[in-house]
Amino acid sequence: MTAEALAWLDRLESLGIQPGLERITALLARLGDPQRDLPSVIVAGTNGKGSVVAFLASILESAGVKAGIYTSPHLVRFNERIRIGAETIADADLAALIGEVRSAVEAMRRDGQASPTYFEATTALAFLHFRRRQAPLAVLEVGMGGRYDATNVAEPLACAITPIALDHTQWLGRTVAEIAWQKAGIVRSGVPLVVSRQEPAARRVILEEAGRLGAPVVESVTCSFEPARGFSDPPAFSLATPSGGLYDARLALRGDHQTDNAAAAVLLAEILRERRLVRFDPGTVARGLSNARWPGRLDLVPGSAEAGGADLLLDGAHNPAGCATVADYVRMHHARRPRRVLLFAAMRDKEASAMLAALRPVVDEAILTGLPVARGTPASELEAPARDLGLPAAVEPDPIAGLRIASRRAGPGGLVIACGSLYLVGALLQ
Repeated sequence: MTAEALAWLDRLESLGIQPGLERITALLARLGDPQRDLPSVIVAGTNGKGSVVAFLASILESAGVKAGIYTSPHLVRFNERIRIGAETIADADLAALIGEVRSAVEAMRRDGQASPTYFEATTALAFLHFRRRQAPLAVLEVGMGGRYDATNVAEPLACAITPIALDHTQWLGRTVAEIAWQKAGIVRSGVPLVVSRQEPAARRVILEEAGRLGAPVVESVTCSFEPARGFSDPPAFSLATPSGGLYDARLALRGDHQTDNAAAAVLLAEILRERRLVRFDPGTVARGLSNARWPGRLDLVPGSAEAGGADLLLDGAHNPAGCATVADYVRMHHARRPRRVLLFAAMRDKEASAMLAALRPVVDEAILTGLPVARGTPASELEAPARDLGLPAAVEPDPIAGLRIASRRAGPGGLVIACGSLYLVGALLQ
């Protein structure tokens, strides 16, 4: 039953991306508006929003609050997108809820209304599940943009905007400022807003929108950080917040950029504490930060003799800014590797050339591969941009075969860096 239900949901993918709140609003109305009475946190941004959600969810669970968590996309199983605390939605619950959503969608079509998209239907599933399970709180990761994203029908108690960069430019705008305006669409009058470290143009737009709406703002840059042992991997540091909070943090997630994501999550948790939705002390936060997991983000997998002895670094970076973050991490923590080989794939709507350019300085060669989705760029089409960058590259359309080749090329003590798309990471994890 679950496979049949998911097959129906997958067919909605053919509708593509259609920004707007009309369809999700109409769909939820037919389902009894499950989002109406659900206290929520909305997290938007280009990069880092999933990490902020992961940190906040872990802090809440450490404090005894099993929040409803909605993220996208999934890596291996659809169920990963919808969970209560650490528990992903069960197959039986998923099949039943898809049946309810399907009935509502078919009724909309009969009445001449436009069909909801895949992401809109998925968002409705999440709201239904959270209501049925009586989740005390929902933490929602925006899918794309913010202003017209399906998650933006929620009524949040707190919002956050993580770093903004160029991505989805055909829908969100051609400049960082235009994209920031879209992301700032989650801001609500009087609702506290956490703002991560931003480019000046993005910060200006966000703060202007918050000022216009009267939303109180706290910025992660107002926190102070004290490294516990230099540039450690993963990071360990003490964090002081503007409200006077002092927390020790020893993260499981790698990369220095995670310090800012952790700070944003702590600031959100402090807002929820002020709203009396959670109680915690510094120890609770420390446990939450150290227990947070977010697979496929600077995920270091030790090598084996069968794989050629090379270690594997998995990261879902899918835009130039994300790839630059991966490059910075490799430069700082893996510069002494004897050889570094890139396994790369990208979606058609991504700037593959700019992504490869960001990674070029830290790799010796690349294996260019494909993705198990129709919107993936054929591996052969990545060869020209690699050549233009002077990057030695071979083409292997199958990502598993590509991983074997990359591992052999990297050799004992070497590093394979697999990135360019979360779909690539998912294929390798599966």
